Amino acid sequence: MKRVSQYRKPALRMVASLVVLASAPALALAADAKAEAGPSMAQFNRLEREVTEQRQLIIQMLQMEQDRYNMLLKLIQSGGSLPPGSALPPSLPSLEHPGAPAPEAETPAVNNKEGTALSVVTGHVAARSGRLRDTYVYLDQVRGGAAHGRTLEIKQKDKQFSPQVAVVLRGTNVVFPNFDSIYHNVFSTSGRNSFDLGAYRAGETPRAVVLSTPGVVDIYCNIHARMTAAVLVVPSPVYTKVGADGSFRLENVPVGSRKIVAWSPNAKPAQQRIEVTPEGVQATFTLDTVPPTNHSNKLGQPYGSYKD
Repeated sequence: MKRVSQYRKPALRMVASLVVLASAPALALAADAKAEAGPSMAQFNRLEREVTEQRQLIIQMLQMEQDRYNMLLKLIQSGGSLPPGSALPPSLPSLEHPGAPAPEAETPAVNNKEGTALSVVTGHVAARSGRLRDTYVYLDQVRGGAAHGRTLEIKQKDKQFSPQVAVVLRGTNVVFPNFDSIYHNVFSTSGRNSFDLGAYRAGETPRAVVLSTPGVVDIYCNIHARMTAAVLVVPSPVYTKVGADGSFRLENVPVGSRKIVAWSPNAKPAQQRIEVTPEGVQATFTLDTVPPTNHSNKLGQPYGSYKD
């Protein structure tokens, strides 16, 4: 049984990490409540969804770990061979995005170990009407490492965000220093990347948030309606900025059927699945621009009469 216990210890460590994971949303909400008068209904609803997803994931993972333990016990007791028709259960799934749907086809973003050949996608992005700004092309549905130690600074100065558009690898820490003598309250209601940094002004410690889920994060100030920014969180380092003439060159794309996305903050994103060959392939995107729209404050209500 000593041999079995060595398999049990990793499982116990996994259980401990799962408990910490499940507690994270509650701890974050408690911190928000302490910083402000109290958590909003939107925060309660978000917490409830996340806790439910994580509870279901924990139950599934514990069951899988128990199945593996039982099978290993049978393997050891039988002298090293599994009973006919038996198979070792799969390893535990990733904890990276609890409750997130599985991607259609997940592939390595870059290849240093798997041996998958890499190629290049070139092409052109155009607007059906109007003009695009800060346009990017990136590889979607890939498995790449999250950012470690990367930080992006978005300044709050002269009642504006700077930069107003940015692209970051998932896991990047985004810091929002305030250089104005007045208060700003940075927030976002963009799905799993939602956050609320509370109100602070110049001289106070800048507040930050880690953007861990791929997608577009629309950022606002709860006091000044004209303060807006957009951050595209990409799943891997395989992305590139489109040139002024609309051309792009996307390198390190694994050969095979791949999903490529073109994005601009003032247009609807466009995507297409292409067959990437070792010789490279071309792709053309046409984006539909969209006019700016009014947004609500962090409580989902219209902004007040404050002159910003």
